[in-house]
Amino acid sequence: MPKMSAAELKSLLANEKASALSGMASSKLSEDRSKATDYFMGDMSRDLPAQDGRSSAVSTDVSDTIEGLMPTLMDIFTSGGEVVKFYPVGPEDIEAAAQETDYINHVFNEKNPGFMVLYSFIKDALLHKNGVVKVWWEEEEREERQTYYDLDDMQFAMIAADDSMEIIEHTVKDRPGEVENDAGTESDRAY
Repeated sequence: MPKMSAAELKSLLANEKASALSGMASSKLSEDRSKATDYFMGDMSRDLPAQDGRSSAVSTDVSDTIEGLMPTLMDIFTSGGEVVKFYPVGPEDIEAAAQETDYINHVFNEKNPGFMVLYSFIKDALLHKNGVVKVWWEEEEREERQTYYDLDDMQFAMIAADDSMEIIEHTVKDRPGEVENDAGTESDRAY
């Protein structure tokens, strides 16, 4: 095995030290989150155990503070009707920025539970020192079956010409006033 230089050894030790310290910080953060959740729920028995024969009243200051802040914070982010706004860079971008703003707000508020996503995110951030929202884009293909009745030849030709459509079944019904003969269908005016 090749001999390690002093600089490589220092680098390796610095990485190991950083890894160990981050593990300790993570453990401390986990403890803090657990304690904050207990306080939010009104459970202070870990830090202030109730003494025998004494009051076991509980302070809900953490819960009251967070719940008191939530309406104000939600109002800041949702009262304007637009959660997201795109600004144009130049005059040619004005229409595109307006469309992007409308589309993203529609997706956030109508296609997704945007208000509840923000509410959960902000409450988690206040209580647990961070809030996380997972976002992804999902594409799916949907097949839709449609049935058409009483189409004339021109209407059927228009549907058949559409590449996005697949004709599964086609039935031709006799039309009133038409009769079958050996040569095909003729109008009854010939009789």
